[in-house]
Amino acid sequence: MNNLGKTIEAKVINHKADEYTLEDFDKNTYHIKSNERNYDIGDTVKIFNYPVDNEIVSTFRMPFIELGEIRELKVVSKTRIGYFLNMGLDKDVLLPFSETIREPKLNSMVLVKLYIDKSGRLATTMKIRKTLERSSGIHKGDIVDGVIYNISREFGLFVAVDDKYEAMVQKKDVFEDYDLGERMKFRVQAVRDDGRLILSTKLEKSAYDEHKSDSLKVYEILLKNKGKMNYADKSDPDEIRKVFNMSKSSFKRAIAILYRQRKIIINDDSIEIKED
Repeated sequence: MNNLGKTIEAKVINHKADEYTLEDFDKNTYHIKSNERNYDIGDTVKIFNYPVDNEIVSTFRMPFIELGEIRELKVVSKTRIGYFLNMGLDKDVLLPFSETIREPKLNSMVLVKLYIDKSGRLATTMKIRKTLERSSGIHKGDIVDGVIYNISREFGLFVAVDDKYEAMVQKKDVFEDYDLGERMKFRVQAVRDDGRLILSTKLEKSAYDEHKSDSLKVYEILLKNKGKMNYADKSDPDEIRKVFNMSKSSFKRAIAILYRQRKIIINDDSIEIKED
């Protein structure tokens, strides 16, 4: 079974009391005890598999991060072996001391990548620079969302744009103090030949105006698509950029604004205009 740390689809083949038996497309079977869901035999559902005490546990709960992904997680405790981060499940995930860039604060958000360590357990690392991609489809002058994953007195701010692309703010353009894990908007100053992004913290227009503009754009696209589209929080960032011409982070902020304005409904895998 090669799906540890990943969300997969499986079909419910048996259901007794609070125990479900499921089978994936490769005929692997899974057993889940849950009172939080109500599925029928034959339903195809999403499940997540992760190790607990040398056993593989399956759950209907969706984690904040999956294997190979780069996401922000909250630091919830510190132990003799490292920090533990909340990944949205009953069991927290380890950030070993050896995989930190600098000491994170309790209750702070840190940008990490999820991997499987040598003992077969899920773990995270803050050393993500080598895993970031070179940008595609981002141009000079674009306003992008990024999170600061490292701060260097010598070089400046190291930023992950859309939690995916390698970028930095050069030291000469850093005019304020920033926090590790701080998420904010940047303006693209330049795109190097190798795809690396050079950013500025100075925006040509305010972040508020940018958020407002993004939410209006999403709403107008929804209207043109009969009021419903199959895009939501877990949609692919490249698909979001292709359809809405904005980053995934900007899209999530835009639909959050529309939701607070009671203009849309956010489902697990879609958004739709709320009827009066």
